[in-house]
Amino acid sequence: MKLVLDESDSSVGEILVRGANGAMRACARTVGSPKGPMREQSDHETWNSSRALPYGEFMASMFLRYVIFADPKNALANTVPADELDEGIKNTANKIKLVKLPEPVEVFLGFNTAPLPDAIETLLYRVDHADNPSGIERYAGALMSEVDLPRLRTIAAKSEMGLARIDRSKLFYLNFDRSLLDQDEIDMLLAIECRLNRLSGILERIGAGLGPVASSPSFEGCSLFDLWHISKTTNDVPRLLETLSNDNPWAKPGTVACQPGGEWDVRTRFARIVEALNVVTRLDYTYRANVAEGIMLVRFGRTVVDAMPQREYDAQDDAWREVDEPKRAAWAAEHDARVALTLAAACFAAGASITRCYVQIAAPDGEQGERIIATYSFGRAAYLANCVPAAKNFESMDMDDMPCKRKLEAYESDAPDAIEPAEVHARPRDDHRSLPPTLRDLLLADTADELEVMEEGDDPYVARVAELRERAKVDRAGAFEGFSRLVEELEAKCAVAELLATGPVQTLFCDNQLVRMVLPVMEEDRSLRILRAPDALYFAQHEICSFYADQEDFERALPEVRHLYDLARSSMQSHFALINVLARLERYDEIIEVARHGLRIASDRSSIGYLFYRLAFAYWNCDQLELALACYRLVPRGEESGSNALEEMQGLMNEMGVNEPPTFEEAVETISKAGLELPPVPAVSNQLADAAVQLVDNGFFFLARVCIFQMWRTMGNDELGSLSRSLG
Repeated sequence: MKLVLDESDSSVGEILVRGANGAMRACARTVGSPKGPMREQSDHETWNSSRALPYGEFMASMFLRYVIFADPKNALANTVPADELDEGIKNTANKIKLVKLPEPVEVFLGFNTAPLPDAIETLLYRVDHADNPSGIERYAGALMSEVDLPRLRTIAAKSEMGLARIDRSKLFYLNFDRSLLDQDEIDMLLAIECRLNRLSGILERIGAGLGPVASSPSFEGCSLFDLWHISKTTNDVPRLLETLSNDNPWAKPGTVACQPGGEWDVRTRFARIVEALNVVTRLDYTYRANVAEGIMLVRFGRTVVDAMPQREYDAQDDAWREVDEPKRAAWAAEHDARVALTLAAACFAAGASITRCYVQIAAPDGEQGERIIATYSFGRAAYLANCVPAAKNFESMDMDDMPCKRKLEAYESDAPDAIEPAEVHARPRDDHRSLPPTLRDLLLADTADELEVMEEGDDPYVARVAELRERAKVDRAGAFEGFSRLVEELEAKCAVAELLATGPVQTLFCDNQLVRMVLPVMEEDRSLRILRAPDALYFAQHEICSFYADQEDFERALPEVRHLYDLARSSMQSHFALINVLARLERYDEIIEVARHGLRIASDRSSIGYLFYRLAFAYWNCDQLELALACYRLVPRGEESGSNALEEMQGLMNEMGVNEPPTFEEAVETISKAGLELPPVPAVSNQLADAAVQLVDNGFFFLARVCIFQMWRTMGNDELGSLSRSLG
């Protein structure tokens, strides 16, 4: 159901409801504004035409009349005079009626700052000591009183917990470390999270969101809203399918667009859909796709029984009922079935080429991790013909009868052992496929195996490095000579490989796969190819640098560390090593040059923080105080160098006679005037995004995950996290 206001006169509008055929049609006319009172405009008196109501209360009552209590055979059957309304409807309307409060109340006050046990206990205290608590306060107190607070405090001592709010789905997400807890403790936290989301759902339904509540339904009305919120999951099915024709905002995250209907398009559409679903229970899911075969599989964790309501209000009988354990288990199973039906819609909405999807429900299983407790297989045509019409009706059906679960019994099936071909998950070392031309130019490689950065586990040269490190404990001079000979030997091998190459090449070391993905940003010649420098060469050269540094012979260390830097120009560790030696020699101009180069290719917070920290001190010593202060300000808080940066920044401010540090925006503007961009710079972001899109579309998932994971770390977008997991 939705309200559509007249384009020429926003004080009048229509209420549209979805019919059995899926089409939206008008069922009532309205007068008034969502910002003020509203009522129904009718040729005869109805319950809503005889009174003006605030927007939230008006829409709630219209929803009950035209959706919840509507006769499916006659959508307008309930437009009857007020005195002929069913007693249950009248009682329901009375219970959900919003009553203005003497003072606004903030239900979730302190939940964004206080530890969760304290936030819950404080909420209970406020409700218990309120003179006349509102319906929403009483319901919040009832929900939170179900929490075993002493046990929650014990869990909080074992694992750090943080409560996050997801804006798109309007859900709370409780972060904690599963590895530190047993399954019962995990289930308890998930049940608490669900209670918070059930309460949040009521606040959203009455139009308050997380802000102060000015009007509240009754205690019983909150229960009605709560149960509706749990049962409404499949309402999203028709809407999700309508999104198939929408533009994909992830189609072009960098400078290269994905293939329409390809792997990237389908996977990002699915992730975007699911991450926005408002499901009150924790939706932990993974998915797989094979667009060429038109198949998807999605698996999610079953609902914790304790997340379901312990009491329910029956408006027809005007009575409260306890919900026993078997009934709550049935509700949980029915809720899972409704989630499964909705996730199937998300699969088909992700791409027109998806003709079959499998949805699995998983339960925890000790050392095995999880076990599949249900698998459903949906063909696209059968789903659209049979499941979509049914999905629209489940909301008004009693969950006790488990109508959706019974409906899905006809779709029970087994899933294939694998959805995707094994080759798409191969790591570069084992992947000898040719890269498409666009990826060759982007990554400076012709085949996937050229992008490998790791040695085989039994590399003899790495073994020699290990032997020499052991020797250095008793004979540093002898070990030093050994490292020097090893460097000469390996450099000779690299020189031979370069001479045998048929095109322009460079031999470089990359300490991880991400560094290799970013490396091409530094090169202009797209015909250049990168030969991998052996790990042992880098390690041995690093040991030579350390030998001189340990003796504090920094003049002799400098040419060696420059050699290390030239060998690994895209590695942050080589930048740090060179900066450290230059700092001991007080060559601050050169530190600035190296740090600025590092910031042009850095993409992770810790590296960015360290480079800004060293750059700030170098600028300070070069009497560029404004730039130094800006760089100190841009060191991310919480990083290893953060506390030192704060301390040094205060000393610089004292020297400058400044009381307040610059704002983040002011600091960015200052470095921009000096020709510095805030990392990751667009060239790096685009490199990773363009590589990710094309690697996914062309079936190189191992490498794609590296890029996408870094994009997720930088952007913090849950859709990218979901996409990354789907490729593993």
